[in-house]
Amino acid sequence: MMTMDEDSGVLVRQMEDGHASRRWRNAGEWRHRSGSRNLTFILLVMLVSGLASPALCNYAPEDYTMGINYGRVGDNLPAPTEAVKLVSGLGIGRVRLFDPDAATLFALGGSGLQVVIGMGNDAIPPLTDAATADQWILTHIVPYVPSTNITTILVGNELFTDTTRSAIWLQLVPAMQNLRTSLLNRGLSSIKLSTAAELNTLGWSYPPSKGVFRTDIAVPVLTPLLQFLNDTDSYFFINVYPYFGWRDDQSYVPMDYALFTRKTPFIVDGNHSYYNLLDAQLDAIAAAMERVGFSSVRLAISETGWPTVGAAGNVGSDTTTNAKTYNSNLISYILGRKGTPRRPGVFIPTFVFALFNENLKPGGVAEQNWGVLYPNGTDVYPLQWSNGTSASPVIAPTTSPSPVVAPTLPPLASAPVPSAAPAVAPLVGSSATPSVSAAPVAPSVGPSAGPLENAASRGATLGGLSVLLAIFVANFLIF
Repeated sequence: MMTMDEDSGVLVRQMEDGHASRRWRNAGEWRHRSGSRNLTFILLVMLVSGLASPALCNYAPEDYTMGINYGRVGDNLPAPTEAVKLVSGLGIGRVRLFDPDAATLFALGGSGLQVVIGMGNDAIPPLTDAATADQWILTHIVPYVPSTNITTILVGNELFTDTTRSAIWLQLVPAMQNLRTSLLNRGLSSIKLSTAAELNTLGWSYPPSKGVFRTDIAVPVLTPLLQFLNDTDSYFFINVYPYFGWRDDQSYVPMDYALFTRKTPFIVDGNHSYYNLLDAQLDAIAAAMERVGFSSVRLAISETGWPTVGAAGNVGSDTTTNAKTYNSNLISYILGRKGTPRRPGVFIPTFVFALFNENLKPGGVAEQNWGVLYPNGTDVYPLQWSNGTSASPVIAPTTSPSPVVAPTLPPLASAPVPSAAPAVAPLVGSSATPSVSAAPVAPSVGPSAGPLENAASRGATLGGLSVLLAIFVANFLIF
């Protein structure tokens, strides 16, 4: 019989805080690592929440279409012109690039596709110089518009995973401000700026209503970032992979909860019932945003998906059927404009990872088989992208007859600061025992990112009920 804490430990994948050699399963890691409260942090968050401008975003009407991540780490991929034709033929309306590749941007010209352009984290520091930022816009944006419909520039990808590069965190918003000034000066105000963040921005995630950002980034980094997004009516982009929460904790995470096929709620959090893991992950982020004063900044999903080939230890689990089921149901979920329990009826722009299987991605077959198309342009599995109709999903057995009711916890305050720089994350699915590098690294800067870059934050950690009770008692005694 599963305890409440074990069941509830499946909501989000969290960073391992320096432990890349194995996945820790303790409640303190995925809620918050300290049972004590940080009173200074409470007061600081309250102060910032009070001073932040009211979240009165005015988002432009959205096209209700799906997006795709177009990575190019392969030696057998079609030319950009052919890839663009394939995307258009699928009925996809948005494309995300990981870098401003000239040939690809030219190929997208006249396609009508909405284009999101990314850049590596190492590109951020130079952009704190206004002239350099203006040159970046002049080089990578101006030659392609308006023929190429560039809608968003994502400044960095999963920047907050590597604590050894925390100096760049504080350079993010100044870089975005300089890019914004250049866009305005060139009459390109419709192009938005954001960043692709990761779920390990959360220090506490259970239940979703108690989501809170890490203390090291909540006030100095994320608050000014969210203020910028609020002021410019821009989305907060998040990379979210329910697959990893299920893959790493199959004893506790029902497959139907990860695949959108569950018929009964798995978690009940106050007035909100959670039938799928993605809802819980997104609502934990939304709650954390509210805690720093930004309830109306909207979310977009910059990456999500399911592989067709997985780890040797997961034989039979990472199947084409499951990938098709997840992405089919995801499309129905997004295009149905259901929103989440916390934000019902709000459309969430979403980019599936990925367009192609990429045979040169590091990490072996587990990293190279996330595509919905083979390099020759044929379907890995068919998807109906334009109307969200899902083909006969696999219904996983329901493992808990009754929903887990989230316990009432004391009010939250402190979220953890990573204790050490995360080492190179284990290659996804490369072996039952992940490999470890001797030194930390920054996220990649190449023409594709995706699951390997997420590896440092993908473990959905678990723990015993005794740890939850200890946290509760510690908080009670302090107050």
